[in-house]
Amino acid sequence: MQLTRTGRFGLALATVLAGLVLPSSPSNAAAPTANWAQDGYGPGHTSYNPAESVINSSTVGKLKTRWTVTPKAGPDSCPLDPVAPVVVGGRMFVLEPDGNGVGAYDTKTGKRLWAYTAGYLEATGLAVAGGTVVVTDINCFSNSNYDSNVIALDAATGAERWSSLTWWTTDTVVVDAGTVAVSGFCGTCDGEEHGVEAFRLSDGASLWSRPNAVLAGPVSSGGRILLAGTRTAYTEAVSIATGTGPWMTGLRYSASAADPARAQYYVSGTPGLRALATGSGKTLWTVKHESGDLATDGRRVYVASAGRINAYDPKNGKLLWTRKLATPGNLVRAGGLLYATSGTKLLVLAPTSGSTIRPFGTATRHVVVAGGRLYVTNGRTVRAYTP
Repeated sequence: MQLTRTGRFGLALATVLAGLVLPSSPSNAAAPTANWAQDGYGPGHTSYNPAESVINSSTVGKLKTRWTVTPKAGPDSCPLDPVAPVVVGGRMFVLEPDGNGVGAYDTKTGKRLWAYTAGYLEATGLAVAGGTVVVTDINCFSNSNYDSNVIALDAATGAERWSSLTWWTTDTVVVDAGTVAVSGFCGTCDGEEHGVEAFRLSDGASLWSRPNAVLAGPVSSGGRILLAGTRTAYTEAVSIATGTGPWMTGLRYSASAADPARAQYYVSGTPGLRALATGSGKTLWTVKHESGDLATDGRRVYVASAGRINAYDPKNGKLLWTRKLATPGNLVRAGGLLYATSGTKLLVLAPTSGSTIRPFGTATRHVVVAGGRLYVTNGRTVRAYTP
């Protein structure tokens, strides 16, 4: 199901304000080193950047603000939450509500390099793979149009490469193995109120679709994603490229991450937090009644919920440490540090114990660490720090 946008689905031509050549990023199978290519760092949604070495325990105390970017507010009728910045190849990509599109910024200076405007449509998702910026949008001015565009832009210039249409209002997206998978809701699709569709990254061709299912989360492990049924309870592991897979379970899970060091997903549901084997779906361990914002570095699984951060052993789910913290969230691991918000405060913690290394300013939504820079968001404002 691939449609070229025309008429009311047409987006305005990219407005290129400036631009430098951006080298294509490596294979989509893993997020490029030093980059933060999609929400949660990469397809595994681990919130862990193993390549970061500049910002560490010896330099974090020297962080200084280098620049600040605040995109203008979008239309009142589109009160969408901002998504995390994406950082690839020396550029930061953000959704820009005032232009209903995407902006690319130089990570050294904060200067905007190009902007892509999307007319009356509102961008809702963002990822970068293979030199391509993937954007999903919705028609935010319509009470009856639930279609979404999946748009591919040239990361160097902002020029549109392709655009495809999916019937569902996209709220979840993951890019892996040369494929873009999206899922969402359709209020006018009788009998098929939710659905998943996958597109080829190179040309936007529709590869497969599944009604009455959603992505269990923005998580892929080695090109394998999890689907959750919306009319019947199930979770199924399928290839992101073909929509077929090796296992299904009768429980409906929400997927948080894929472990970066071992073949297991981290999911949550009625039983609590579980580790599932990626190849078979077998339950490896369970922590009852545990759920919340999650990050994992392959050595520990960090979960923020119910007034504390808990760290678990990924091999057996054993509790390693706990730290009481008011309203914790936005966990990120990078450079031997664990970042967490508590209310509007941003804290830098020791990943081995949860003890505070230093409090650091504020962050109300997102924390991204990539290429020797710390990016935090407060509302629409993005602030970049370096030692």
